[in-house]
Amino acid sequence: MLRRYFGLVKKDIITGFRNYFFLAVIFVALVFVGIINFVIPENAEIKPNVYYYLEYEGENSNILGDVLDQSEASHSNIHSVTSRDEIVNIMEENFNSIGMVIKAVDNKPMVEFIMQGYENQEVVNTLILSMKDDLNSRIRGDIEIETLWLTEESYQENIPFNKSVLPIFLAMEPTMLGLVMIAAFIFMEKDEGTIKAYKVSPGKIPEYLASKITLMIILGWISTIISTFLVVGFNADYLNLLIIVTVGSIFASALGLIIASFFDNISQSMVWILAASIIFSVPFISYFVPSFAPLYIRVLPTYPLQFAIREAIFPSGNTQIIYSTILTFTILSIISFILAVFAYRRNLARN
Repeated sequence: MLRRYFGLVKKDIITGFRNYFFLAVIFVALVFVGIINFVIPENAEIKPNVYYYLEYEGENSNILGDVLDQSEASHSNIHSVTSRDEIVNIMEENFNSIGMVIKAVDNKPMVEFIMQGYENQEVVNTLILSMKDDLNSRIRGDIEIETLWLTEESYQENIPFNKSVLPIFLAMEPTMLGLVMIAAFIFMEKDEGTIKAYKVSPGKIPEYLASKITLMIILGWISTIISTFLVVGFNADYLNLLIIVTVGSIFASALGLIIASFFDNISQSMVWILAASIIFSVPFISYFVPSFAPLYIRVLPTYPLQFAIREAIFPSGNTQIIYSTILTFTILSIISFILAVFAYRRNLARN
């Protein structure tokens, strides 16, 4: 069994070289590295807009006004409004926004944060602590903090914006690479009659599919190592990064195999492959806009994947997200591979 498997892997690697798969992966990785290092600005930021209303008119109102005015002058995403209702109306039209009302309770200032309801708790906690520390440094005594949610429902060290794009690339290209490329590989062999020939050989379907997935893993490793090393050097946790890419690649490749099994050529399957790719790319929005993380995004497996890759590239000590993501994708990979085997057994029996 292992001998047949390694023989198939060797054949697939040779086929991949002949069809420029390796060259294409290396070229894309180098292009993306060039974009990160020389095109994307280092200091660009995407922060939620903060709308505030100073309702409090007590003895410390002047100090509070000065703090807010300074914040508004220093940060382009902080805006003053004239009422609490205006904050709510603006937030309903702008999903990447947070509201803040400073009012009086027992003649003391109280800060009320108004959230959309789908924010990451880490983002909320960071905002609350930052505001509390800022105000407490200007006013004696504690300030009460209250958070109001419009709907029911970690911060890391400062990373240059251009380098922070790398985890998205690794989640999108090396990891999800197999979703598209493995289907193209399968249809190429189908056109050449390789699958029909394999059907009458002693080989087994799991070995055949596993060899294709192995090729996708190798391509993912090459892309990951090249792009990561040229962007952050030796600073990344390469072991965990390659493990994440491996289990992610197995899942994506098996999913690509399942989709391809229902069609006769790449043209017929492309709509479904692209649809799957788009769906799994939706969580990337939350990567750049942390305040936007509704449930339908958080349930997609690529949501934790991007943050696990980020943790592996820019270690902050939060290894729990790495281990939980690896476990999740290991389970998904096993399930998807079993389904792919059943799908191709059905397909070969039908043909």
